[in-house]
Formats: sequence, structure tokens, C-alpha cells
Amino acid sequence: MSDQKLSSKLQDEQAETADEERAEGLSFKLGGRIRAPRSSGLDLPTYQPEDDEAVAAVAKRFRSGAALRGAALKDAPTLDSDEASADVDAGFLLDALEASAEPVTLAPLEDLGEVSITGRDPGQTSDNLPMVDVEPLEESRRPVVCPSCHAENPASMKFCVECGGALAAPQKPGTHKVSLRGRGAGAPALVEKRREAPPASEAAHQKNPWPIQLISINEDGSDGSAIALEFLETAVGREGDQRFPTDAFLSPRHARFHVVDGKLFIEDLYSLNGTFIKLRDETKLTAGDTILMGRQVLRFERFEQSITPKTKSSDGTRYMGSPAPGGTFKILQIGIGGVIQNVYCLPEAGAVLGREKGDIVFPHDKFMSGRHAQIYAGEDNHCYLVDLNSSNGTWIKIWEKTRLRHRDYIFMGQQLFRVHQEQQS
Repeated sequence: MSDQKLSSKLQDEQAETADEERAEGLSFKLGGRIRAPRSSGLDLPTYQPEDDEAVAAVAKRFRSGAALRGAALKDAPTLDSDEASADVDAGFLLDALEASAEPVTLAPLEDLGEVSITGRDPGQTSDNLPMVDVEPLEESRRPVVCPSCHAENPASMKFCVECGGALAAPQKPGTHKVSLRGRGAGAPALVEKRREAPPASEAAHQKNPWPIQLISINEDGSDGSAIALEFLETAVGREGDQRFPTDAFLSPRHARFHVVDGKLFIEDLYSLNGTFIKLRDETKLTAGDTILMGRQVLRFERFEQSITPKTKSSDGTRYMGSPAPGGTFKILQIGIGGVIQNVYCLPEAGAVLGREKGDIVFPHDKFMSGRHAQIYAGEDNHCYLVDLNSSNGTWIKIWEKTRLRHRDYIFMGQQLFRVHQEQQS
């Protein structure tokens, strides 16, 4: 045999021996899962990193019972058995996962400080699980709802990003802020949660000895039916003692009349649309007062911020804008649902409101007089409202129990009444 043939034969034998050694080494590394006979001639890959490393990682996970301080899984299927099949199917993995889900007790996690996680007893149900207190969202991070336009604002804002109104501090959960007089609080649009009317007292069943009546006014201005106040307390509304079930603008229990020592009082029962009294004389206004003239619902409010023409920002830059009117109050035009439709700045000397002439005009309101009412500043630095002999009058919303006198006019819902009471002091 020539040296060339001998060298070729030796190389073939060495290559075959190397292949067999690699197969045996791979079988040892895989825990005996692949047992191919040397004579089979099976061409095995020298390295299978992805599948084998994944199986080894799963096996290591379920071998770590000691680290979890739990009992050993004796009869459960395992990934470490030498007799296991070379093909690891999904069913076997699921059996192993289910077996590993037996109740165990976890060691306290050092990273969580004082918090520890423990396994529950086999007989423990969700009803008797330990409760964990969850800290609510900090008050400083809660969104602030604008009391005027009902828009949500970031907690850091002091004025509404939509309408520019002042934002109140966020309230604690479970509280509901209600202003008895509504001074400066503003009514949020489309309020669903409202205070309920206080219950009637024993006076609602006591006869009224004084001859007091409410005269209903028809749409043409003529007198309608007379309603005698037979008891010392009388509730008016869609479902009150005196009922007007077809008036959709009336609340179920809208207002209540009280007779005390022959004097008549009225209080609003937190109605949705309010109760209004016609002005007789000038009336001092307070921020938050609601005024009715013609078909306009107006709210008198104070400017939230005080900025002069020389006011500068924190970096020394002066503000640019329209010249200030000089006053500190404004008039808000309120639309259906409490939506603010327009804002009118009141000059320092006040303003005249009307349909044709004045500082603030509503040319399309046929129920408003040409010069309807006036708001002026008094010597005591307060603003006053006076009616300018208008045809339909100027009305103001009541917030407290209010005294009524003979020939006072009351407006609620679509009902207009005149008080008829003779010989009063």
C-alpha cells in the first residue's frame, strides 16, 4: 500500500473516531437524553444552543425548590428524568407547570423593605385573603375640576385652562362641597349630585290663621287663579304640596313657603334652576349672585387675579394684552346646563345693561327693555343692582330664607306668582 493511500486511510479513521467522541460528549452534556448507537451512522449536530439551553433553563427553574423553601415535588412530572422522551411536547411542559404550582411559601423580598409575600393555605379562599392597604393618589396629584366649565385641569394649575376661572383646591374622596349661598363657588355644569331638600316640619300640618294668598300670573300678564296658603308650611314643585306636574323647569320640590307670626318667608329647596324675586329697590351684589333679566341668566363674579399694566412675570417681562377696563368684577352669561357663553368686564364705574342702549347689550332679546338695568359702584366699594323701570323687571336669585311682602313677585320654573297679603306690619 502506498504512503498516499495509507495516509488517506488514517485520516478517515481519525475523522470517524472524532465524530464518535463528539456524539458521546453531546450525549453526556444533554443528560443522556440523546442515546444514538455508534453504528447507526446518525449525523448529529455538534451544538444545539437554543433548544437545549431553553430546556435546561426550565429544568433549573423547577429544580429550585430549595430556594423557594418549599416541599420537594416527589410524584410530579419533571424535566430531569433520564427516562424522559427526547421529544419534549407541550403536554409535558403543562404537567410540569401545574405540578410546580403547589402551595409554597416565598422568602421575604429584601428589595421590598417591610413587605413580605407568603403563600396562602390550601383551604384559604378569596373571601378570607389578607387585605392590603393601597395608598390613594396624593391630593396634590388629583386633577382639579373647574367649578365654572367643569373641565379637568392639572393639579398644579390655579386657573382653568378652558375658561380662566379660579380653581378650588382638590377635595378629599367622599366629600361634596355645597355652598348655601353660592357666593363665589360657582355652579358646575350639569350637576348630577345635588343636596336633597330638607324634610318638612310639623308646621306643614298646622293650619295658617292669616289670609295669605299666591296669585298666579298668566302669560298675558293678567291675574290667574289664587292659591291660599292653608298651612304654615307649603312646598311648591312638580311633586310638592302645590303641584305643577307639567312644568319641566320646576324641581320635584322646588321651594317652600313659611308663615311665621303672620309674616311670609320663602326658601329655595336646592332646586336646579333656582327661585327668583323681582327687585323693588336697589340691591347690593355679592360675588356669585345670579341675575335674571329678559331671557338672560347672568352671574356676577369678581376677577380672580389682580394684574396692573406694570405687572411683570418672574423673569421681568411685562404682560401684553388688551387694556384693562379698570373694574374688579365681571358678568357671566350662563347658557343651558350652566355653560358660560360670554364674559363681560364691568368698568370701575359700573355698566348699563339693555337691548338697545348701554355698556352691555343683548340686541336679540325681545323680552329685555332698551335700557333694562344698571350696576354701579357705591361709596362703600360695593356694587349695586337697580332696575331702570323695565317692562318685565329685574330678578335676583335667593340663597337664604327670604322675607316676602305684599305685592312681591316670585318666579320659579315657568310659574310667576304675586304675594297677596293685607294688613301686614
